[in-house]
Amino acid sequence: MTDDWAQQIDRRLSQLETRHAVEQVVRSTVETRLHAIEDMLKWLVRLVLGALIMAITGYAIAGGFSV
Repeated sequence: MTDDWAQQIDRRLSQLETRHAVEQVVRSTVETRLHAIEDMLKWLVRLVLGALIMAITGYAIAGGFSV
């Protein structure tokens, strides 16, 4: 009984350690991907804002605000 119980605990502990290791790798991968997505979104926002500023500037230079 004690030997079976010890083997079960060893097996469960081994499974928990394996799961924990896998979750750490997955968490690291997700963190890396999220960082890349954040960087991409930051540049996308910069491009959109730059385009809007250039459009407004071009409109103003072309005489769009003159009465």
